[in-house]
Amino acid sequence: MAMHRLIPPATGTKITANGRTYDPTAGAQDVPDFDANVLQANGWSFVAVSGPTATRHSATTGAYPLHAGVKYWDTTISHLLTWDGKNWRNEAGVVA
Repeated sequence: MAMHRLIPPATGTKITANGRTYDPTAGAQDVPDFDANVLQANGWSFVAVSGPTATRHSATTGAYPLHAGVKYWDTTISHLLTWDGKNWRNEAGVVA
């Protein structure tokens, strides 16, 4: 199961997806991909696939193929990373 980092709408209300309730006042949240679909249909914005450093994308095929420009929210270091084709880089362009 993949996790997705989502940002709630500014004026959203609590929403329940697959038995789990999400409160937009909590700010950005990492949610299972199957809940992300429901939340996005209700105004939440997708940021990136998310997870710990150990599970960063590494394959060039599959559901989340790795290619230059792919984003990943690393929950271990709490940073949005971008794949440059060779390395994961943080917002400052430093290899992470």
